[in-house]
Amino acid sequence: MNSNTESELNNKLKSFEKRLQSLERRVETIESSSNPIVEDKVALYLTVPDSLRKSLFAVSALTKATADEVCARTERHRSIENKYLNELVRAGWLKRERVGKKIYYSYVKKKEKETPEVMGSIDELDRKLEEILS
Repeated sequence: MNSNTESELNNKLKSFEKRLQSLERRVETIESSSNPIVEDKVALYLTVPDSLRKSLFAVSALTKATADEVCARTERHRSIENKYLNELVRAGWLKRERVGKKIYYSYVKKKEKETPEVMGSIDELDRKLEEILS
């Protein structure tokens, strides 16, 4: 193969990778907007099906992890772990981020999505609720 053909193939591969990442971001946005985001870990624990809970706790302990890292912690097969992690992403409990060839999973923080005005209102409600309960 000549260098010109290799260069063209590399450019096309890079273009495909950029398009794939763009599509993944769009799908993630659509999936996360249709699912509730849970911040309270106790509520999270109660609402997660038993089969997914082990994966969720593994990601929580690792903060940010690949499927292989979660597999090592849960001692389950990688294909099953991938399925569970993707279910957690679709349900809005985890977020997925591609870095190079690896995909990292981490908790979705409610505060990441909120505007400062909304967060201020939430903080004010928390203070008032604390006053009432004290």
